[in-house]
Amino acid sequence: MSDDLSSNESSSPEPASDNGGSEQRPPAARAYQAPPKRVTAVGFARDFGVVVALIGVLIGLVMAGGRTVARCADGTYFPQGTTDFTCYDHPQAGAGLSLAVVSVLLGIIVVLVSIPAAETVRARG
Repeated sequence: MSDDLSSNESSSPEPASDNGGSEQRPPAARAYQAPPKRVTAVGFARDFGVVVALIGVLIGLVMAGGRTVARCADGTYFPQGTTDFTCYDHPQAGAGLSLAVVSVLLGIIVVLVSIPAAETVRARG
């Protein structure tokens, strides 16, 4: 089996094409090509979508964490040794958590959609 590997490693270079006698570049030099501008645009759109989703998550968490002082209901239980008898209300907790969850899902969708979009643009480029 080692003979098969050594024969593959010493493969001959590709035959020169009829390109006017210009020198052929080695395979390593041909491997990298700058991405087309459209692929860069897809990457920018993906990054923008992810940033907007992260901002939505942060705003949602701030909304959920916001609290206001509320009047304690009759019969509110306070543990032994409590010194602060203030009650709080979280009026935007539901909306804030909903916004955070939707933003996370939006970010996931943006990333998942950008992968085939970039490959499609790269293939057509």
